[in-house]
Amino acid sequence: MNLSYELKPGRLIIDLPGDADPVSLSDFLKDFRISGKKRYELFQDHGITVNRQDANGSEILHGNDRIVILLPSGEPDYPPAETECDVVYEDDFVYVARKEPGIIVHDPQDPECLAAKAAAYQRNHGIEAPVRYIHRLDRDTAGLVLFVKIPLLQAWYDAKLEEKEIEREYLAITGGKGHAGQNFTYNQKIGRDRHVSGKYRFSSTGKEAVTKVSVLERKNDFLLMRCRLLTGRTHQIRVHLSGNRHPIINDPLYGIPSARFEHMCLWADRISFPDPFSDEIHTAEDSGNRDFALFHKL
Repeated sequence: MNLSYELKPGRLIIDLPGDADPVSLSDFLKDFRISGKKRYELFQDHGITVNRQDANGSEILHGNDRIVILLPSGEPDYPPAETECDVVYEDDFVYVARKEPGIIVHDPQDPECLAAKAAAYQRNHGIEAPVRYIHRLDRDTAGLVLFVKIPLLQAWYDAKLEEKEIEREYLAITGGKGHAGQNFTYNQKIGRDRHVSGKYRFSSTGKEAVTKVSVLERKNDFLLMRCRLLTGRTHQIRVHLSGNRHPIINDPLYGIPSARFEHMCLWADRISFPDPFSDEIHTAEDSGNRDFALFHKL
């Protein structure tokens, strides 16, 4: 359903279309993955009105009804870093930040982690909410990370990630044999390596993992590959490519070194995600990664 909305300071206003089917307010809120506990708190605090009347959850919504939800103000819950993150996309509900290689997404002890840089961005741009990322990247992986600006909608985005409606794509420079136009689907299960701390491997008792891979280009002894995650296991692309004889260049755990490139050659360059109030799919893309520019100069 396409819903009209207006976001004002401290309020989310939703207008139902005239032809909307009757639905209970509780079911309407469940569609946004608002938990029973949170719904109860909103009703107790007079935080939801329907057509200017306090709601208690028993209401039946009809076409042209107006729902107003009060949004509590908050502050970033990470100490802001000295510099804010670089944001490549932003709308009313989310922003997408670029992570440089070598930094971690979150670490309360690290004043320069991405979450701390996101806290600085939120402080500088008037986003009064705790820092909430929807997914993570490995320390050595560069690229895009999705953050939600309205905590009430975090569970909705979490669910869309779990339901594979948030699509994450990567570019990788690898070794191995191959040619442009080849396509692979890797679905080996992945589990912890019991012999090496922090490392993962193929394991018959591991977690399901699916990665779709396309070879885009070959130059000298290197392949440029596009990878799409259908699951989100730790080190998934790195393990799948290495285990299928396409080790990522400069991957310190699974790859092969090359002085031609500066960092591990895995880059989360594209993310697509649905809009909570429309059928629109938003796409954010990164550009300007130095190692991938070097590949094209080979």
